[in-house]
Amino acid sequence: FIYILKKDYKIKFINGYLMKIVNGIIELNSYELTIFDNSYNSILITTPYLDKDHPKILYVNNAFTRMSGYKAEEIINKTPRILQGEKTDREVLKRLKECLSQEEYFEGKAINYTKEGNEYWVEWNISPVYDENKKLIAFISMQKDISISQKLLNQIKLFQTAIDQNDDSIALFSPKGDYIYVNRAYSQRTGYSESELIGKNPRILKSCQHNEKFYKNLWEKLLNKKPFNGVFFNKNAQGEIYYEKQTITPIVQEDEIIGFVVIGKDYDKDEQQKKQLQEDVFLDTLTKLFNKKAFEEKFYNAVENYNKNSISFSMMFIDIDNFKQVNDTMGHDKGDEALREVANFLKDKFRKNDDIFRFGGDEFIVLLYNIENKDAIEISNKIEDLFINSNIANNYNIGISIGAKQYLGEKMEDFFKETDKQMYLKKRFKKKI
Repeated sequence: FIYILKKDYKIKFINGYLMKIVNGIIELNSYELTIFDNSYNSILITTPYLDKDHPKILYVNNAFTRMSGYKAEEIINKTPRILQGEKTDREVLKRLKECLSQEEYFEGKAINYTKEGNEYWVEWNISPVYDENKKLIAFISMQKDISISQKLLNQIKLFQTAIDQNDDSIALFSPKGDYIYVNRAYSQRTGYSESELIGKNPRILKSCQHNEKFYKNLWEKLLNKKPFNGVFFNKNAQGEIYYEKQTITPIVQEDEIIGFVVIGKDYDKDEQQKKQLQEDVFLDTLTKLFNKKAFEEKFYNAVENYNKNSISFSMMFIDIDNFKQVNDTMGHDKGDEALREVANFLKDKFRKNDDIFRFGGDEFIVLLYNIENKDAIEISNKIEDLFINSNIANNYNIGISIGAKQYLGEKMEDFFKETDKQMYLKKRFKKKI
């Protein structure tokens, strides 16, 4: 007769019907043991642990013989060492012996070996058995083959180790976009420890070097369950900008996004090359101002920022008066020199956050941010006056005409034409004078 405490699954014997000692020998009641024979879990009963000997196996049930491959008669009176082998954890066995020697309950897992020598993982729950005089007479072990679950656990651990030791930075995010895991490379790359990132939002790395178009494209793809690839300009914990080529992939389960995985590659060296390429592509080689291609991108971003965030901007269209005469009378080298001096003049007179472009030939454009029409016109008039009194105007006998206009949501083509028109009106007015 036995009962099981469901809380800790320890087996307790409440009378001596299961086994008894006769002339110093343990006898098992085969009738009472039939309750174990058809148990789903493996059961093994041994003699009590002795300091100078190993416990002997007294009983095994049918589940145990199926699990181990041994018939009952092949294993009875053997020690449990028959099940051990090269990969059996000796530390677990040491702890097991310590518990048994102190007549304590033991719980653990280790690798055992079948009769054919095949290894399997077993989980044990071992309890001491006492007679009516409270004398230890045996140990009973409930065993469970956990090979499949242990193999899966080992695979997960291997996968985690591979991710953690990967040179690529890897992070997992919740559906809300908060960190739930980062590997060592990610921590090293960002300068933040894992504990500093978990639960936080990746905006902690935001460098403000990406425009709204970049993030719009990112979220459109992710929310449509598609991966996003791009180069991120992030800021680490020390405030330094670093470049990383990232792939962000939505994790989808039953058609729902349950998280995101980010894999990033160090892009600093490539990005330095890219920056040089961008300079070659977006800078005018003569004046070192932005070129026409850069204007198209910056202008698009300014319009997008106006439409989304109502941030105003104005544009100036600048043309050099009498520039053809410089080339015709002084030569093209002097003409190039004049263009460089005009470019330096403009860089000196406008704010650092305004963008200046050589649009082509002797035409320049300036995008002024957070400036309204009245102020833009006033600034353009002051710039013209300053240029007239400059050494550049005197040395080359040239002037500048500036058309200025605030963007108010019209079509980009119309806005450009109107600003250009304002410039030509000024040029005509000067000729009449």
